[in-house]
Amino acid sequence: MAASFGQVLPTASDVAVKQQPMTDSGSLKNSLKGGGDIIWQETFDWADPTSPQGWKMPEGWSSTDLSDLGNTWIWKKDTLGANLVKVVPPSWFASKSDGYLCLPLDEYNYRDKIATKNVANAYVETPKIDCSKAASVVVKFNQYWRYCCTNYNLEMMVTNDEGVHWATYDVKYGTAGNVFTPERYRSLEINISDVAAGLSTVQIRFYMHGPYEYFWMIDDLVLAEAYSNDLVMEDTWINFDNGAGTSIGQINTWPLSQMGMAGTTGAVGNYSFKAAFLNNGVNDSENAKLNLEILKNGSQILNEQAAANTIWALDRDTQDIPNPWLANDYGDYQFNLSGVTDNGDDVPANNKTAYRFSVNDTMLFRSDFTVESSGNSTLWSGGSGAGNMIATPYTLFEPAELNSITAYFDSYEVNENPQFQFVLIKLIGDDRQELAVTDVLDMDSTYVGKYVTLPVTKDGESEFLQPGSYYACVRMWGTMPTTGAGSSGIDVGRDLSTKFGGCPIYFTIGGKWSNVSGNPLWMIGFNLNKTGGPVQAPVTFNVNMTKHIASGQFVPGTDVVAVNGLAASWNGVVTMTDQDGDGIYTANVEGLKVNNELQYKYSINGTVEDYPTTGNPYRSYTVRYWNVINNTYNGGVTTGVDTKSLYASFNVFPNPTSGAFTVEISNVTASDLVITLTNIQGQTIYQNNVKNVVNYQENIGNQLSRGLYFLTVNNGKEVKVQKVVVQ
Repeated sequence: MAASFGQVLPTASDVAVKQQPMTDSGSLKNSLKGGGDIIWQETFDWADPTSPQGWKMPEGWSSTDLSDLGNTWIWKKDTLGANLVKVVPPSWFASKSDGYLCLPLDEYNYRDKIATKNVANAYVETPKIDCSKAASVVVKFNQYWRYCCTNYNLEMMVTNDEGVHWATYDVKYGTAGNVFTPERYRSLEINISDVAAGLSTVQIRFYMHGPYEYFWMIDDLVLAEAYSNDLVMEDTWINFDNGAGTSIGQINTWPLSQMGMAGTTGAVGNYSFKAAFLNNGVNDSENAKLNLEILKNGSQILNEQAAANTIWALDRDTQDIPNPWLANDYGDYQFNLSGVTDNGDDVPANNKTAYRFSVNDTMLFRSDFTVESSGNSTLWSGGSGAGNMIATPYTLFEPAELNSITAYFDSYEVNENPQFQFVLIKLIGDDRQELAVTDVLDMDSTYVGKYVTLPVTKDGESEFLQPGSYYACVRMWGTMPTTGAGSSGIDVGRDLSTKFGGCPIYFTIGGKWSNVSGNPLWMIGFNLNKTGGPVQAPVTFNVNMTKHIASGQFVPGTDVVAVNGLAASWNGVVTMTDQDGDGIYTANVEGLKVNNELQYKYSINGTVEDYPTTGNPYRSYTVRYWNVINNTYNGGVTTGVDTKSLYASFNVFPNPTSGAFTVEISNVTASDLVITLTNIQGQTIYQNNVKNVVNYQENIGNQLSRGLYFLTVNNGKEVKVQKVVVQ
């Protein structure tokens, strides 16, 4: 059988691609306070060993596949995925240990190892929920998704009349396909008071239709009364001006020589700031306004507010900081955006965000330094991926000399023997001209998990850049061992948190560029031959020793923890101290080289840690002007723990409770305890540290709202958890 490929390429975002999941950075904390009373909740504790499938859907729930292919929502508690992705329930699923609900499209479209493209058209629906006694209703749930490939529809729907009418909420918030859930959309709170409050037959439906890959997972579903005051920052925009009143998008690192020149409407590099707010609370938000704080190397240099406006309950408002801001010096800047109101806020964490911006002498880099996902162009063209390029757009405003190109490599396919090359392309009208290239290198493990910088080949002409538009590119070649077809074979890092889309891809099949709106930001930049910025900076190291102190593996005042430099940039050893006794040890190291990769480990009494447990040889950090590193010793792992239980008993009573309960603990030997109570969203409601006890009893919480809580007791070597139900 022969196969041929046409010259017309499909839209890049319309084809499934293999991609690494984003880094699991933990739960998006919405608040440290309890909210209103819980009306109804579900943790998906559906395991049933008597059922042939190992689980059973509770009465009143239903799961429907409108395509009649049997591709329904199901219950799972382990790894999900088959062909293109394999994922585990993430850390922000507070009750992940008892299972979660999912629509596993990747599994459905790879039955018997045969790939299909059956699109999703399935929903799962709750039983009727009585909200008749609630003056307000908020839906809360944790989610994790990735989807592809044409119509990306992930919807939460609400009915109060048994399905005659539905209110629909987009719970992907316009995110483009082929990415894992950005952090801001992992833990949602949606006010549905206008369609649910005071009504007795409310039902929630989760409906996925259109994509044929990959999955949608949901856990910790709660209906609760709304907070009294809850101003939510729904979105933010920080825009780098090109001097003509037009933004070139968000920038994270930029040379001082490429900003500040006069434009037609203002200076190049002027930053403007805007935010969209939702009043998700019961009360009107009076004199609500956007606040901007700017820090330079950790010190405040600006604090400014937008004009105040009262935002009615469930109403929205968009606000701008009135004056643009321009950095005029080298440094690491932080933009802190927050909403402030006369009412105060019961959930302050959901109305603030922060961005970093570095002004240096050499580097143009759109992305931040956190790798949240990765991928390449393989399969997007419907044919060979060998020779394809992925690109990140940039604009130069002043003449400059090109020195090198930088990209982050996340992983690669060893058996495809891939190679790579960096390329700088200049845009001249509709023409794209290859201006400068680096050597072609064989990919190997020494390039994985780091930023790689390669010098461009200079000929005395092509490296001298004029103002204009450019692409910083990675070109990749590989070979599929099973078919001999060309591939990319390398995964380049992606930044999902920096708001910039439209990174283009060049396909050798057809010889065409694809400019996809919303295509995630590739972590590629380039560097100028320029000097002038600081060449050294201090670094503050913080390492959390609390777990090792609790386990007895580290004794304060007797044992010594130090930070050890392992790279040529710093070969020192510095003893760390804990001045305030909180178990966080600190050391400051002066004079480290800016933009160099710092390699280091921690040690106790001269014995260097085995970090991390995955086997990577060292910790790494790229030095900037403002450097504060927060780590946990050895990943928080303690060793040499006795397998015999240290708890003789751990009881909670009464359970269920009307709002207060007693915890009773008996230890085999005297131990320090950390007692923690969290709600279903993973928010800490209460915590107490108890020193050197064998038998201990404590009364907790006479003001707890109705709902499900998790009581955790940790003695440093062993952790016990019990569910607590407040009725």
